[in-house]
Amino acid sequence: MSFGIGLSGMNAAKQDLEVVSNNIANSNTVGFKSSRSEFADLYASSLGGGNSKPAGVKVANTSQLFTQGNLTYTNSSLDLAINGSGFFVLNDNGQQAYTRAGYFSLDQANYLVNNQGLKLQGFAADANGNILTGTQQDLQVSAADMQASASSELIGQLNLDARDTVPVNSPFQASDPASYNSTMAFNIYDSQGNPHILSLYFGKSADNQWNVNFQFDGQPLPYGTNVDGAIVSAAVPGVPGVPAAPPAPAVPAVPAVPAVTGESSLTFNTDGTLNSGGNISISSLGVGGVADLQFDLDLSKITQLGTTFSVNQALQNGYPAGKLTGIEVDESGALRALYSNGQTRVQGQMILAGFANEGGLNPIGDSLWSNSFESGAPLYGLAGSGTLGSLQAGALEQSNVDLSIELVRLIEAQRNYQANAKTIETSNNLTQTLLNII
Repeated sequence: MSFGIGLSGMNAAKQDLEVVSNNIANSNTVGFKSSRSEFADLYASSLGGGNSKPAGVKVANTSQLFTQGNLTYTNSSLDLAINGSGFFVLNDNGQQAYTRAGYFSLDQANYLVNNQGLKLQGFAADANGNILTGTQQDLQVSAADMQASASSELIGQLNLDARDTVPVNSPFQASDPASYNSTMAFNIYDSQGNPHILSLYFGKSADNQWNVNFQFDGQPLPYGTNVDGAIVSAAVPGVPGVPAAPPAPAVPAVPAVPAVTGESSLTFNTDGTLNSGGNISISSLGVGGVADLQFDLDLSKITQLGTTFSVNQALQNGYPAGKLTGIEVDESGALRALYSNGQTRVQGQMILAGFANEGGLNPIGDSLWSNSFESGAPLYGLAGSGTLGSLQAGALEQSNVDLSIELVRLIEAQRNYQANAKTIETSNNLTQTLLNII
């Protein structure tokens, strides 16, 4: 019996040594989770149903420890680490595999793959960057250029100097600084992404009253442009570049209608805040070969205070066409494409998988696991939702192996093996002594 007990102890110590050795060997493997041997004693029952007798030891289970590994930061935006629970979901030849190793890159077809070439799973996005949460699929980034978008909203925030006086020259002429007080400009884009400049000229007309005149690409607004419901329809004496309206057929005399020259007005309260005129609509602004420009100009934050004229904000929402320059991932797993025009667009969102019993997952090599009956079915969700952890881009989760602990366990496994070998040696000596007596 003692021979068998000692032999079981040696086998158990050998298995423990293999587990510890595997932990040590993978101490630098990204996403690796350490294991430990769990021992159980063995007892043998007598044929007569009497008391059981000691029969040795066995390794009852080798459990995996899914504690968090340390994060190390890299220079790659597609290196990803999960801070918390959950696994990346991969397409392994039609079967799903799960990993904590966040080595990802784009393959030749712009699919997001790990270092084994397995495709990362998630939700796709439509052309406007809206996530389509219906079906999981391989995540792919479109390499197509981003289309240009015409400017449709302009926002200006500035202060007009209340100390200014009415300009000495009239009417307004952009070439005559004495016909206005201050100016600012917006860089805007047409439907093909061509840049243009919309200039605003502010001239004081009375106390708390200002006129705003517009120039487009250094010229008066083209004939037919609509400014706050009034159409630019006639030239202003002394202002070149604006064609006169075509002559009308003879009709009975009617009161004259003042010519519209692309001008708007602002009215301020006595405390310098805007009273009216801050929302200006400009439409039917014709540009050759592209769609007419139309946009809303928001000057609602403009003030008239006794300080120097200043422009604090000049924003617009148009942009030219852009080429793909990079990819970034946020904490929720949203995959954002970066373009040369400074814009970003969501092109998909990766998913994570959680399990009721992570320890029941089957390790299948290459830092991958598959689910089993013991682990339960995968529970899919977005990073940061429910119990799933958040994502850290530009980082990798290191192995959770603690080398100091593993080296102590290595010594323990070695001594256990030696001690059990000693019991076999002792049993052999006793048996040999008995044989010598006989």
